[in-house]
Amino acid sequence: MKLVTTSMLISLGLASSAFAQSKFEASLCEAAKTGRVVELVYDKDASKGCAPRIIDVHQVAIGNNGSFYMHGWQSRGCTKGRDFEAKRIFKLEKVKAVELVVGDFGEKSQSAKDEGWNGCIGSNCFIKENICE
Repeated sequence: MKLVTTSMLISLGLASSAFAQSKFEASLCEAAKTGRVVELVYDKDASKGCAPRIIDVHQVAIGNNGSFYMHGWQSRGCTKGRDFEAKRIFKLEKVKAVELVVGDFGEKSQSAKDEGWNGCIGSNCFIKENICE
């Protein structure tokens, strides 16, 4: 009985995680395909006193682990306690809100998008497939 309960809890956890990710997939893909900007909020951003992140969405992908990832350019919002502009990879499982906003890609962001992303950080390649870009 304990094994069945544990299996059910794991299945429910995976299903709720996949649901949370998939509810933002359409907005993120629209942003990636049309060169749009999103306002994104992670679960602990507000408690850290962080403004919502402003991100130019370059690519959305599924990792080898089944998680959703996004490659983009963050122009506002906390990263490790600091607010700075940079190209980043975002794991989407702890995202609480995504909203398309008015904005244009800056020159550095567009250059990073044009370079593309192969799904690797150094020698660690963890992306199974791009969903949209």
